[in-house]
Amino acid sequence: MTKTEFMTQLHRALNGRLGSVEAAPHVEYYQQYIEIEVRGGRTEEEVIDELGSPRLIAKSIADLADRNKQGNSYGEKALEYGTQILKFGIKAGKRCAEFGLNAVDKAKVWFKQL
Repeated sequence: MTKTEFMTQLHRALNGRLGSVEAAPHVEYYQQYIEIEVRGGRTEEEVIDELGSPRLIAKSIADLADRNKQGNSYGEKALEYGTQILKFGIKAGKRCAEFGLNAVDKAKVWFKQL
């Protein structure tokens, strides 16, 4: 497979799963990676063979993006519930809500590090 074929397949697969705006940085990353490796003395064929299937790469990227979105929506829902419980001022509920809010804060930090 040539670099052009690889990039075309990756671009199409990512656009189909993520949309063009979200796909663009990933496509650019692989474009640059291949160019850097070729400048370093490897052939396009070697680099592309090592990378594997562009469709599988796109699926992996899209699956990770889906998990991150789900994680954010779950975190936002936990924050919403925690805030509602805090409003009512119930002692046990307050402790539970504070615990939930702390967990959401930790999850946000963790997701940013991904």
